Amino acid sequence: MAQASSAKARPPSTKPAEARKRRAVAFDSSFLVAVMERPTPWSADILEKVGAFTPVVLSSVRDELARLASKGDKRGGFAALALALVEEGAFSLEPDGKGKPDDEIISFALREGAAVATLDSELAQRLRASRVQTVITLRGGRVST
Repeated sequence: MAQASSAKARPPSTKPAEARKRRAVAFDSSFLVAVMERPTPWSADILEKVGAFTPVVLSSVRDELARLASKGDKRGGFAALALALVEEGAFSLEPDGKGKPDDEIISFALREGAAVATLDSELAQRLRASRVQTVITLRGGRVST
């Protein structure tokens, strides 16, 4: 009887089921700095809006956070907190073409079918014009799509 049940079993997947269903969400520096400055339940809110997701920071965005952090002002302090989270592995760090962060985010979103979390209104307009399906922002301290 053990043979019959093992014959019906599916072959093991190379990825866990949860990983296959996860959608990438690319974060820009404006969103990361804002949620460091005013902590919100952004992760749970995004999970509710888009389902299981993989938080992604592109290398150009990491570099932008490092530039902001080096300024040493209040905003730089929040950028340093976000950068620490990236360096600790809280976000998947993805290489990009080393272009401008906004251009790289748009390219990544289109290529990967990713959602984008941003507070930059110009980037949000460009994303929508490029037909990126999901643009995530904050309204009243809560995630909005």
